[in-house]
Parts: sequence; structure tokens; C-alpha cells
Amino acid sequence: MEKVVLAYSGGVDTTAALHWLKRVRGLKVVALALNLGQGGDFDEVAERAIEAGADSVHALDRRRTFVKQYCFKALKASARYEGAYYLSAALSRPLIATELVSMAREEGARLVAHGAPPKGNDQFRFECAVVALDPEIRTIAPMREWEMKSREEVLAYLKKHNLPLRGVSEATYSSDRNLWGVRSSAGELEDPNQPAPEHVYQITTDPHAGPDKPEEVEIRFLQGEPVALNGKKLEAVELVEELQRVAGRHGIGRFDTIEDRILGFKSREVYEAPAAHLLHFAHDELEKLTLDHEFIEIKPLLAQRYAALVYDSQWFTKLRESLDAFFRECQEYVTGTIRLSLYKGSIQVLGRHSEFSIYDREASTRHAKGGIPAESVAGYLDLRRLNQMTHAFKQRPKL
Repeated sequence: MEKVVLAYSGGVDTTAALHWLKRVRGLKVVALALNLGQGGDFDEVAERAIEAGADSVHALDRRRTFVKQYCFKALKASARYEGAYYLSAALSRPLIATELVSMAREEGARLVAHGAPPKGNDQFRFECAVVALDPEIRTIAPMREWEMKSREEVLAYLKKHNLPLRGVSEATYSSDRNLWGVRSSAGELEDPNQPAPEHVYQITTDPHAGPDKPEEVEIRFLQGEPVALNGKKLEAVELVEELQRVAGRHGIGRFDTIEDRILGFKSREVYEAPAAHLLHFAHDELEKLTLDHEFIEIKPLLAQRYAALVYDSQWFTKLRESLDAFFRECQEYVTGTIRLSLYKGSIQVLGRHSEFSIYDREASTRHAKGGIPAESVAGYLDLRRLNQMTHAFKQRPKL
């Protein structure tokens, strides 16, 4: 029997895909389950794969790799797709694809498979990444091949074949969760004129129901990466997990948005990104203190392009790698601490400090001389007025 390595999440679609690959395609299935901080009992995911018919299961913890090599790169790049999406699912797909290819080589398989739907973005992210890493490996997408056309039909398939359903939600919307956030869409969320029901939110409290007192947090960064929380050094995964809890209980990081998908149509997406939103907010404030005007002006343009690359399945490209090199260089002095106050969904800056701050208090004060000689100001002003004067003689502004 030919062997296939399946990216297995333990959800409805991948459980049905596992059984379908064996029953319809006649393949030996190796289930690959990765712990990226999705919550729940990870051991149960592996058990569910065996119950669904997997010939073997590999359950790997890749939380640290995900945070350090993917999420923190996006943080340094200030990457946020269309102003609302911190790319939680999009960042995880190239990592999953990398592990799929690695496992396929280890198992001697020339096939890999995923459970992404035919209208979704993830099929592009998985398959473009796989072919970039190993063009000789072929990818099977069961949801593009089987005859089932709705979630209800997939659930019926699971029940018909007595496949494991415990812990599986029968909600009509789909959801993807990891350490960097939660993405929810489709089903009952498809009407953009209706608010997302509260039961959709998994890791954030309703801001109105949050604590009645603000909570202060202090985040320490070293060359653009968070390294400590409230004066205590923490490993990357531990720090993100703690921020997710802290920011989540204050309702930080909820986004309900209309998004442009890879296939060209729009979709309504509901995101929760408490840790990512808080870290990006603090990181932006630290950059304002440590980066000069030229960086502050150009970086948003490059950040937007970086986010588009990640979203559009272009992780394994020279452009993305080159942008990472640029962002890594510009973070050399983005070191310091930011103090924030969290309260009912909002974030307020309380303090900023960096040993590399280029904020000059003497130069910036408006009520005392010093910092910039008056004659230098007068000379600079003459040049600016000359420019305006030239335009005024030739192109008089309308009054």
C-alpha cells in the first residue's frame, strides 16, 4: 500500500479525511499532529487518529518553533493583514508543511494530505509550501475530491462510519486556534450584518464583562523580541501563553472584519488575538522611541507587503526572506520596556523606556532654549519658506 502523511488536527474535516484516504483511496495513513497551542487535550488528538484508522501517529510539540521562527518574525515586521488579522493560521501553515515534508521523507512517502476546504486559503498555503520544499512530493486534498458539500454531510459521514466525535463541536462555523490567536468564519458568521454570538469567542472575555479595575503590565523587548513580563524573564511560549490569559480576561484583541481572500472574494472573519495584539501594540510604541523618521515612514509599507506574502501562501520566497533580513537589521536597537494599562478591551500606554531611545527631551521642549541653536532653526526655516515662495509665484494657492 502506498503511504500518505496527513496533517491531522483531530477536527471534523481531518478525521473524515483520514478515513476517506484509507477507504476510498486505499492508502496507508500516517497522521501527523502538531501541538501549536490549540488548547484541549493534545494526547486525545492522537488517540482519535488511531480510532479513525490511522496506521501510525506522530504527535509533536512545535509551540516554541512556531512562536520563535514564525510569530516573532511577523512581530518584528509589524505584519497585520488588512489592519485586522495577525496571521495566526497563515503563519502556522508553512510550519505544518515543513513538518509534513520532513515526516514524508522519514516515512518514505511521496504523498501528503491536508483537510483544507476548496474555497479556503489554507489549500494554497499548504500546497505552495510543500512544492517549494520538495517538488517531487504530491499533495492530496480530500475536500476537493470527495462528494460531500457541507459540514452537515461530513458530520453525517463520521456518524455513519462510527468515527470518533467526542469533543467535536457540531457548530456550523469553522474555527482554527493556536498560540497566536483564533480564527472563526463561515456558517452562522456569514451574515456581516449580524453580530458574532458570544459563544464564538474562545480565549477572550466580553470587554464589557471584564474586570472593573485596570491591570498594568510591563513588557521587556530585546532587539524586537519580547523576553520578560513584569520584570520576570520568560521563555517565548510561556510569555505568549501568559499574555494570552492576561489580555484575554480584559477582552483585548477582538476583531470582526471583512477580508479579501486569496481566491478574490470577500469573507467575514472573527479573530481573537489577545497576546499578538498586546505585543504588536507595545512593539510599535517601542519602535517610535528607537527608530528614526526614515524607518518609521518606510516600515508600514514593507509590513503590509510582508503580511500579504504570508497571507497569500508566499512564505518560501526570496522576497520574504529578504524582508526578514531587513526587519532583523532594523530591530538592532529596539530594546526596552513598555508599561501598559489594560481595561475592558482597551490598551493605554503608561510609560516607555529604552537605553537606545533617540527621544531628546532637551531638543523637544518648547518652553526653553537648548538642543537646537536658534540660528540653525532660522536657516532651516528660510529654506522651507523659499520653497513655498517659489510655488507661490508660479502656482498661487486658492484662498
